[in-house]
Amino acid sequence: MIIYIDMDGVIADFFGGLAKRCHVAHWKDIMNIQSILEEIRGTTFFNELDVFDSTHELIDTVRTIASKSGNEWGICSSPLRGDRDNSAFWKRNWLEVHGYMPKVKNLVFTMRKEKYAINSIDGTGNILIDDKPDNINRWEDRGGKGLLYQANKDDVHHLIARLRQYTPDNTKG
Repeated sequence: MIIYIDMDGVIADFFGGLAKRCHVAHWKDIMNIQSILEEIRGTTFFNELDVFDSTHELIDTVRTIASKSGNEWGICSSPLRGDRDNSAFWKRNWLEVHGYMPKVKNLVFTMRKEKYAINSIDGTGNILIDDKPDNINRWEDRGGKGLLYQANKDDVHHLIARLRQYTPDNTKG
C-alpha cells in the first residue's frame, strides 16, 4: 500500500498563492480565475507557494506511519491544465527544497489520480489524502481509501487519527 498526499490545498498553499499574486484577501475575490490560471502557465508559481503550518507534521507522520506499517508514501498531485511539464517540474522542486520529496517511483503528477487507487504490485487499495471531494470519490470508486483534508480549514490531528485506522502498526507484538 502507498499513502499518497496531494499537494495543492493539502501541503502547499495554492489558493493563498493565487490570492497573494492577485493582491486580494481571498482567492474567491479574484474576478477572472481562468485568466490568472492561464497567466501562471510557464512560470515558477508552484515553487513559490507557502507551506501550511501543518505540513511538516503531516508529512513526518505519514512517513512514520508508512514505515511502521510496512508501506510506502508518495505524492499524487495534479499538474496545472495546459502546463503539465512546467508545473510538475516546479512542484517537484518545491518538494525537494522543503525536504518533502518521496521516492521518485512514488511521485505522481496526473489529472487522473484514480489510476493509482490500487497498488499495481499487490492489488491492495492505496490511500489518498486530498482536498477535493471529486478526487476522493473517484479514488474510492476505484477501490482506494480516501481521506478528505483541506489544510486551511481541517484539523491535522483528526486526519492523522483517521489515517491510523487504515494503517495498522506491524511492529507491535
